[in-house]
Amino acid sequence: MKYYDVFNGDADGICALHQLRMSDPCPGVQLITGVKRDIRLLDQLTGVKDATITVFDISLDSNRQPLAELLGNNNRVTYIDHHYAGELPDSDNFTAHIQPEPELCTSLIVDQLLNGRYRSWAITGAFGDNLHEPARRAAAEAAINDRDLAILRELGE
Repeated sequence: MKYYDVFNGDADGICALHQLRMSDPCPGVQLITGVKRDIRLLDQLTGVKDATITVFDISLDSNRQPLAELLGNNNRVTYIDHHYAGELPDSDNFTAHIQPEPELCTSLIVDQLLNGRYRSWAITGAFGDNLHEPARRAAAEAAINDRDLAILRELGE
C-alpha cells in the first residue's frame, strides 16, 4: 500500500500535517506540496491507484476533477481543510473534515481531531493564517505563557 500526504506549503498546511503525523506516524509516506497558494496539488497524483491519501489545507473545489479520478481508482482519501469545498463526493473511500468557518484553519481542525494533543503546532498554523484571536484563545486554553506565544506567532508568520 502506498501513502501520500498532500499539503499546502504554508504554515497552516505544514503544521496541520505535522500534528497528524506526530499522532499517527506513517513511515514511507510520500509528501506532495507546493509553494503557498499552489493548490492544484492533486494533479500530481494522476494515475495513482489503491493508495491512501491524506489532503491538508487545499481547496477541494479547486481539486474536484483529480479527486474524482483518485476516488475512481480505488484510493482512500481523507480531506482536512477550511476552504470552500462545494458539494462533497459521495464515496465510501472519502472522509471529509472540512469546516469553512472564518475563524478556523486546517491546523485548528486537526487540533480538534486530536483533542489538543499538539496544540502548539495548531497555534503556530493559526498565526500563519492570520487568525490571531483564535490562536490566542487556543493558547489560553493550553495555558501557554506570553513569551512562548510570541515564539509561536513568529514561527507561524
